[in-house]
Amino acid sequence: MNTNNNGNGETRKTVAQLAREVVEQKTSIEVIKNDIKSMGQVNERLDTAIGKLSEISTSIKTMLAIHDEKLERTEEVDKVLFKLMEQRRTEQDKEIKVLEDKLSKNYEDLREQIELTDKRLMCEIRTLSSNLNNRVGVLEKYRWIILGASIVIGWTLSSNFKTILQMMTSAGV
Repeated sequence: MNTNNNGNGETRKTVAQLAREVVEQKTSIEVIKNDIKSMGQVNERLDTAIGKLSEISTSIKTMLAIHDEKLERTEEVDKVLFKLMEQRRTEQDKEIKVLEDKLSKNYEDLREQIELTDKRLMCEIRTLSSNLNNRVGVLEKYRWIILGASIVIGWTLSSNFKTILQMMTSAGV
């Protein structure tokens, strides 16, 4: 760079140098203007992106609030269902206990009735056996009486058979 010194310590530039610097400055200014325009476009895009992100954030907040509400309702429903299930289980346990008691009572009643029926049947069987033994005894007694009488009649007839035969033939002829 050529500079002129005027003797008082000042440096002067030539017009050509100043023109070059001005052109360089203009070029630099144009580049800066283009950079500013680009930055403006980037800023607009960033503003648009920020706006969209804000909208998305709002939507997500709304969705989360709705989701939390649904979860709370589901938890409440679950609590109610568990409580209802516990009530039903308790009721069922009570009903089962009542049925077990009834079955036990019916079993005891039936066992007692069977024992009573068994005792009555055994009594009846003894009575019938006793009656049958008495009847058989009477029949045996009559059998022996008839057998004895037959023996006596047979003996009498055998010893007096000729006499009886003569009496029958003389009476009939």
